[in-house]
Amino acid sequence: MHRRLLIFCVVSMAAAGVEVVVQLVMLLWKAGSFFDHLVADYHLLPGSVTVLVFFFGYRRAKDRRLDRAAVIRYSFWLILASGVLAFLVRPLFVAFPIRTLVTDLPPEQAHAQPSLVGRVLMIHMVGALFIPWTVREAARVLAALCGLALLSNILFVQGSLGYRIVEAVFLPTAGVPGLLYCWFRYSRFRSRFTLEHVLGRYGQLQQELQQARSVHEMLFPGEITEGSCQFRYGYEPMQQLGGDYVYVRRDEADRLSVVVIDVTGHGITAALTVNRIHGELDRLFGERADRPPGEVLTALNRYFCVSIARHGIYATAVAVRHDPKSGRLEWANAGHPPPFALDGRGQCVALDSNAVMLGVIDEPLYECQTQRRTFADGDCVVIYTDGAIEARDRRGEQLCIEGFQQVVIEKAAATDGAPLSSDLLTEVQRFRSGPPDDDTLIVELTCETASGT
Repeated sequence: MHRRLLIFCVVSMAAAGVEVVVQLVMLLWKAGSFFDHLVADYHLLPGSVTVLVFFFGYRRAKDRRLDRAAVIRYSFWLILASGVLAFLVRPLFVAFPIRTLVTDLPPEQAHAQPSLVGRVLMIHMVGALFIPWTVREAARVLAALCGLALLSNILFVQGSLGYRIVEAVFLPTAGVPGLLYCWFRYSRFRSRFTLEHVLGRYGQLQQELQQARSVHEMLFPGEITEGSCQFRYGYEPMQQLGGDYVYVRRDEADRLSVVVIDVTGHGITAALTVNRIHGELDRLFGERADRPPGEVLTALNRYFCVSIARHGIYATAVAVRHDPKSGRLEWANAGHPPPFALDGRGQCVALDSNAVMLGVIDEPLYECQTQRRTFADGDCVVIYTDGAIEARDRRGEQLCIEGFQQVVIEKAAATDGAPLSSDLLTEVQRFRSGPPDDDTLIVELTCETASGT
């Protein structure tokens, strides 16, 4: 902006200087003494004053640090000074070089009349080319120039009333090119600025989401690869943040509790809900670490009903607990897809839901009982979220529970006791065509009593 103002001043000085030089050349070609003509002819005065005005404006602007408002203000007063010189000073010395655009005057008078429309067009267009006005700012400058031109029309233009009225009517049209140019330039600038702003905000949002994802994933537990019960999982969020979550807690009796939750929705809302659930689970197990799975889900349902469900957010959940002393697996399922329990003989049993999803009904109607089954050496439980079974192939067909169960059985037979979670997630990704439509979490709990002793 500041540089444009300086260029505008230099160009205006150059234009006025060229006019002065032309006048000097014309005086040199006249017969008689050059100095006598110089003293007697006042045609040089308007151009000389114009050079001084813009030189003064250049010096003042160059030595200051101007913001956009100051540049617009400076340019307005410089244009106003140029208009005063063009419409009030020049006619006094009959030095207007451009003929009038309206030619209803006698030929002997037409050359002496100022072309007000042409002069407004020239001054306004030159300013619009160099000063980045908005359309409103350009219209303000045009109004000031038209006011000076109308005053010049009243004071200096000789002709019929019709001639003056026609010229006054045409004055605003002189600013149309400048207004159009300002509108075009400002529209391009606004589009570019908007694009740059959006891209900048997008980059900033991406960075913030990456940082949020790092903080969010800190809530997830580490894998347990030693002891009587080993815990592993594979996780793939649909977006940078997801609503699938697994919580692990071990009590003083060496019982390992695992809670898998799938919050409705995706993205930031679901991730913030997971953050709240993590805090509630910390509170529940912190108050009593030996809570059975059914009691854990009942307490979570109560928490959903009083604080989360009113926002239209619900969740499905599975809670399991392994007791190495009794060799049993305790579990409860609140509307979640059924986990698969595999024994050493290759049999696969689905642990069906025994309660509705969290947040739908409150106490005392809500019931979630703890179920039990044996969990011997080599047995495994696979818990998954609906992102695994809702994966679609190129034909649009879903993997479904039965398809995923078959994948679990085949992988368990092929791996012969090796970890399953990563391979299962890979199989889901291989089956799926395109990016994921939902968050996918696959949790594996394996009994290893022999290795733990």
